[in-house]
Amino acid sequence: MKPERLIYTFVSYASHYDTPWGKGTAVEGVERTAALAHRYGIPVTWIVNRGSIPVLADRIREWHEAYGDDVILQCPFFEEEAGGSKVVLKEKLEQDWQLLKEHFPWAEIKIAGRGKIYNEAIEVLEELDFRGMWGYCWEQVWWDGITHKGIPWGSWYVDPSRYTAPHPGKGKVVACEWTARDLHQTWSTGSPVLYSTDPNDVLRAGLCSGEDIEYWKLVFQEYLDNTDHNERVYFLQHQEAHEMEFTPQFQVFPASHVEACEGMLDRFFQYITGFGITLTTLPQALAQYGEENEETAPVYMLTRDKPIRPAINEYTLTLGGVGLGPWPDAFLTYDKDAQMVFVKGECRPRLLRNYTGSADNAREYAEEVPPVFVRDYERTETAIRFTYEIGPWKAIPFGLVYWDDLSGFELASCSLDGAQVKIIKNELAFLRFNLTGEPVAIELEFKARQ
Repeated sequence: MKPERLIYTFVSYASHYDTPWGKGTAVEGVERTAALAHRYGIPVTWIVNRGSIPVLADRIREWHEAYGDDVILQCPFFEEEAGGSKVVLKEKLEQDWQLLKEHFPWAEIKIAGRGKIYNEAIEVLEELDFRGMWGYCWEQVWWDGITHKGIPWGSWYVDPSRYTAPHPGKGKVVACEWTARDLHQTWSTGSPVLYSTDPNDVLRAGLCSGEDIEYWKLVFQEYLDNTDHNERVYFLQHQEAHEMEFTPQFQVFPASHVEACEGMLDRFFQYITGFGITLTTLPQALAQYGEENEETAPVYMLTRDKPIRPAINEYTLTLGGVGLGPWPDAFLTYDKDAQMVFVKGECRPRLLRNYTGSADNAREYAEEVPPVFVRDYERTETAIRFTYEIGPWKAIPFGLVYWDDLSGFELASCSLDGAQVKIIKNELAFLRFNLTGEPVAIELEFKARQ
């Protein structure tokens, strides 16, 4: 475990609203959220807009000096607020960023945020030199009008022609997820809004309470465990400020929920700050991402079942209920070309998303997986040998996993030129390569370490 590789950012929506569920800026919720985070030395990244900037400016400037807080800009909705016009969207963003700079002159790294994302929005952000877009929701369908199923989780360079796919090279805009998800339970059940790091999500799902955050601890520990084999592991957590108050202006959730979420965040902040992780703001995290990566960074996550199950209630039944498991271990990975999920014991991916070539997300980039055969398998005390065989198949990015106790073993050879082999936690070996359309036989050998 290398905790300094875990990059933790805490983001809070702190915008002005004029909606049926809230009016104005949630000042009380902002102050409550700030007090919780700052108690543990955690800087907050505030999502502000034209209405909230002058209201919160003095507070955020003070917190910037004392705790390193930062700001990102709420992006106007492309359809609802910009009328589907890139010209209008660009004008609004330029005007709003100018106002933000007047109040926060130290804000140099331009990040936008909104859950409804369009190709046109990414194109405008590129034109205006924005470096990130917060609001992506891995595996999400329908909730809050957001359907992003097909995207990678975490952070990756966005392709402006396909806002749900990684850029083929080094894009100008980095995707940021709305809030980190429990990768294992989300993949196993298709329920990202239950298995979440959003306090209200897990509270309503019965996974956490104001006094009990054991589920969150398990999720965080899983991300932490995966720092061994990733250069960076990004853990972004978000909570809306307007969901942290119960006032005449904002009553999104009952007062009891506000109190419970306060207790959950307090306990969680205390827990995670005991591990020596990297605490930073979203602008700083994305600046680092751009400095370190010439293309979307590959991510490798070995995940496991959690013994805590959701309640059966109106929230968890909304989309027809949620599977309760137990679920086998899974290995999830993505890079600029593909996303794959492997279930323990299986060589082939259960899920293969191909980000190369297609400009259409109607099928969520899903690819059919070719048959894979294993022959000449041999394991001794000193060596493991076998051959993968795949018949003629179209040219696609691909990968295979060998699951076994690899303690004391290392890679001796791989017969396929250009293939990459990565051993994860001595529990599996991941083989990443591309199919070319021709049949392929790949000989792998592992030898005992001397």
